[in-house]
Amino acid sequence: MTTGALLPVSESGLVALQTATGGPETVVVLALAGLLTAAALSLVVVYKLFTGYRRNGTSPMLALAVGLALLVTGPIFLRLAFANLVAVSPATRSLATSASELLGLAAILYAIYDT
Repeated sequence: MTTGALLPVSESGLVALQTATGGPETVVVLALAGLLTAAALSLVVVYKLFTGYRRNGTSPMLALAVGLALLVTGPIFLRLAFANLVAVSPATRSLATSASELLGLAAILYAIYDT
């Protein structure tokens, strides 16, 4: 049974299952620039929190720095690394980034409620 739509077939006779790879180049570049900008800004905030921890020696400040790094910076780099460097399934990528975000939130909650 056919639906009337033809699938693109390559010269070797194989059916191409994916015909687009990311969209227009400008959109891809802007998305990557946005991700890298967000990662850089979060690293600046983490650095400021870490220098505050070194100056005052309070463990909640360190927990806040670690939590922010795991919540924001970690998932960005995990997504980039898993998509470009290592061949992993989308489920594994999602699980790893969600685990990083959950650990980051737990560290931030520890920083807030540490007495």
